[in-house]
Formats: sequence, structure tokens, C-alpha cells
Amino acid sequence: MLGWPRCPIIYEINTLTWLQELSRRERKLVTLGTVPTQEWDVLASYGFDAVWLMGVWDRSPAGIRIAKGNTGLQAEFGRVLSDYQPEDNAGSAYCVRRYVVDDQLGGPNGMATARKKLADRGMRLILDFVPNHVAPDHQ
Repeated sequence: MLGWPRCPIIYEINTLTWLQELSRRERKLVTLGTVPTQEWDVLASYGFDAVWLMGVWDRSPAGIRIAKGNTGLQAEFGRVLSDYQPEDNAGSAYCVRRYVVDDQLGGPNGMATARKKLADRGMRLILDFVPNHVAPDHQ
């Protein structure tokens, strides 16, 4: 692959939400390692230079417990999402327990597959690492 373009065009995906939507549509669990081929083809058809898979790191169980115990936050979730249930809280993508790809998204092997699928289509993968996005139980 040649160097980056002077002004790369990046497509950001909320990874957990995307995979949940694909799972509903496919009527089976879809992880980064099992995304249907046509989905990668659709992404490639947009003409982006890279895909940023946001929120792939292992989310904090302690952060989820804190959020579930915060009555103000729970009330706001209920106000914004009329069918919200506390078990819907998957945790914050910015409350990272470990900088390892979350198992529910397909883990490191699923990420390797996703990276190859993107590369096969001439696109790069972007992942973020923000040192202060750590959880109370960060390891």
C-alpha cells in the first residue's frame, strides 16, 4: 500500500452499535471476524481511505456498575430512550479496562480479520489509544 494521501478521508464507525445492528439484520451474532463480505464491500464503495473502528477496547465492568448506580444518568437514559433497561448499558467506550479488543466484538483475532478485509479493499484501519480513557478497574 502506498503512503497516505495528503488529506485522507476517514469513516468512523461506532463498532458496538454497528455490530449489534448487523447482528439484528443477520439474525445471528456478528463480530469483527464474521462481518458479511458485502458489508466490507459497501464500506469500500464509499471511497474512504481508512475506517476508524471506535470503541473496540475492553469496557469496564466497574464503569458499568457506577453508571447503573447513578440515578441521574439512569433517568436521562430513560428520558432519551423510552424502552431503556439497565441491562442495555454496555458501558462507555471511553471507560477502558484494558487496551485489548473486547471479546464481545471478536477479540484480537476478529480485529485481525477486519484489518485484512479492509486492506484487501485498499483501506486502512484506525484505532484510537487515549491514555486518560481508563477505568477505575484499568489493568
